[in-house]
Amino acid sequence: MEESEEKVGSSPEQSEEFADAPSDLPNYDQLVEEAVRGSDTAFTLLWRHFQPRMVRYLAMFTNDPEDLCSDVWIKVATSIKGFEGDSKAFKGWIYTIARNSATDLARKKKREGFTSEIEEGDWTGENSTMVEVMDLIKRLPQEYAEVILLRVVANLEVNDVADIVGKTPGNVRVLTHRGLKQLNEMLTGGEK
Repeated sequence: MEESEEKVGSSPEQSEEFADAPSDLPNYDQLVEEAVRGSDTAFTLLWRHFQPRMVRYLAMFTNDPEDLCSDVWIKVATSIKGFEGDSKAFKGWIYTIARNSATDLARKKKREGFTSEIEEGDWTGENSTMVEVMDLIKRLPQEYAEVILLRVVANLEVNDVADIVGKTPGNVRVLTHRGLKQLNEMLTGGEK
């Protein structure tokens, strides 16, 4: 590759949300622009970055988060040409689609009279620590669990979480604090 050529999404500038990322990572604002213009490579790089966190977020709603996540990415792919914004807005946009898809799935299951719980044996292997944490988070009231997952797992800002869940930023902070406090009590058995 000649010096004048530039890799897809590569740039020394990083958006604020990825400021702690190594400098050899792609510029996510540029990747979003290129994906909107139809670049399959840029879209794939965005998918690789966001997919693992989104699966963990969607695991709160279903036993099969990979399938639901695939549905989310299909919706993202089919509507990305109409997206306007930077990587921060993109992140909020895809998690809004994820949340709406999870809500639709829950409504569908409720109409069909189908309920399913994750069994202890459903999760094994090298991700057991993450699974244990997710199990604790699932024991929280749903509004606590959702804001914690969006803030911690998805790494969204308070204002973005507020937009996604339809609450004020102050309410999101309170829910996050209460949820984390309750998680701490679960972990410590109520000890201080």
